[in-house]
Amino acid sequence: MIKITNLLKRYDEKVALDYLTLEIKAGTIFGLLGPNGAGKTTLISILNGLTKYNEGEVTVFDLPLDKNLTEIRKRCALIPQTLAFYENLTVIENLNFFGGIQNIQADTLKKNIDYAVETNRLGSMLHQKAATLSGGQKRRLNIAIGLLNDPDILFFDEPTVGIDPESRNEILETIMSFKKVNKTVVYTSHYMPEIEKICDEVAIINAGKIIKQGSIESMLTNESADQLIFEIYETPLAALQECCLKMSALTVIDDSSLMLEGKESNTVSEALALLEAHSVAVKNIRYGTTTLESLFINLTSKGRADV
Repeated sequence: MIKITNLLKRYDEKVALDYLTLEIKAGTIFGLLGPNGAGKTTLISILNGLTKYNEGEVTVFDLPLDKNLTEIRKRCALIPQTLAFYENLTVIENLNFFGGIQNIQADTLKKNIDYAVETNRLGSMLHQKAATLSGGQKRRLNIAIGLLNDPDILFFDEPTVGIDPESRNEILETIMSFKKVNKTVVYTSHYMPEIEKICDEVAIINAGKIIKQGSIESMLTNESADQLIFEIYETPLAALQECCLKMSALTVIDDSSLMLEGKESNTVSEALALLEAHSVAVKNIRYGTTTLESLFINLTSKGRADV
C-alpha cells in the first residue's frame, strides 16, 4: 500500500528524515510514534504531497508518488490536529462546502455525506453551527470532512488532543471501524494507550530514522533484553515489596508484574524460589519490557532531534 525506501529530507543543513525506509500494509491501522521533532510531521506531509523530499522512493497504491500525486491524493485524506472547518457554518453546510470544492458529483457526495454523518454520529446536529459543538463533536466533524472523498487511506495527526476521555473513546471506536470497510489508517499520537488499543503495527521514529517496527506484541517481546518480566496473579503490593527487599534484582512494576534484572538460570531460579516462599503465583515469564510507553522511552531517550 505505502512503500518508502531511503527517504531523505533536509531543511537547509538540518536532516529531518535520514534515509528512512518503511512499509505500511493495506487494511491495517498503523501507528507512527516519535518524540517531538523526530520527523513524524515531515513524513506525513511528504505522503500527502505537502512537502517535497530530496532523495529516495515513495510509492502509494504501487504508484510513484512524485509522478502520480493528483491521482493518489484523490484516494487519501488527511485529518489534521487543527480543526479544519468553518465555525460560522452549520455541520451540513461544512460537509456540502468541502465536498463541493473537491468536485464530488452530487449523488456520490450525498452517499458519502450520509456515511460520514452516520459513522461520526452527527445526525442530530446537522443544523447546528460548528462553533456551538463540543470539543469531541468538533473532532468528529473534522473526521467526517476527511471521509467525503471515500478515501482508501486516512492519515490522522493527533486527532484526540484536548478532548475528554469519553469523546476520545468514541473517536477511537470510529477509527477502528474503518478496518471493516478495508480502509488503511496511519495514526500519530503521543497517547500510548491509544496506540496500544487500536494499532495492528507500530513504527517508532527518532532523529529521522525508524528505530523499531512491528506488532506491539513482537516489540514488547525482546529475547535480547537483559530483563525478564514476571506476570503474576494480582498480589498485595506489600508482599511484592517484601520480596524485592530480599532480592535487589527484583523490581515491582505493579500488583500484577515484576521485573528481574538478569536472565541467567541461577538468578531466575532464586527469584522463583523467593516468590514461591511468599505465595506469589507466577502466570507467565517473558523477555522485554512491560508497556509500549516504557519501550518508547528506552528507545528515544537518546538522540532526540529538533526537526
